[in-house]
Amino acid sequence: MNNKFSILIIFLITLFIAGCSSVPIPKVTKYSLDTPAADSKEIKTINISVKRVRGRYQYDKNSIFVSPEPHIVDTYKTAQWVENPCSMLTDDTIAYLSKQFKYVTSSSLNYNDSINYVISIYIDDLKHIKRDNKWFAVLKLHCEIASPKAKKVVCNFWFRENVELPDSSIQTYINVQNESVSKFMQLLSSEISKFSP
Repeated sequence: MNNKFSILIIFLITLFIAGCSSVPIPKVTKYSLDTPAADSKEIKTINISVKRVRGRYQYDKNSIFVSPEPHIVDTYKTAQWVENPCSMLTDDTIAYLSKQFKYVTSSSLNYNDSINYVISIYIDDLKHIKRDNKWFAVLKLHCEIASPKAKKVVCNFWFRENVELPDSSIQTYINVQNESVSKFMQLLSSEISKFSP
């Protein structure tokens, strides 16, 4: 009797494992925020420190957020950011500004860096939304430029883009968000350049 019961248990476990292994695992595509910067003809003699980008809690995760109707926010199951948007935007900002300005760092060393400006960026919104049967790429960023020498914020601004998309595909959404981030980088570089000595 014990032998038959053991064989039955082994058979059921084998069926369970076989059933689990046949469930297809969805393929997840990873996307990134890319803002390539062209080399500047004239490197400005400004030293910049870029703080790690902060944002709402959901933008410190790899999920891509979608709002298919008002008051509903979800994430895509088969699409994710390759890194969380806060980290990607930090890296992009440093890479972009380093092509425009003399010295750009992610963390200043107080004892030997003469930093002219500290950049702080906050991600308020970064979503793929549907409203009235139309799809949009929404991006809202807040930026502060502070002077450590003056010990004050010398410039702060909001950057808002709400671009209607020609279709609902995730690739179209990513492409438009990259264009929006590129516009933000150009604006940021322009604002910093106003303080050039």
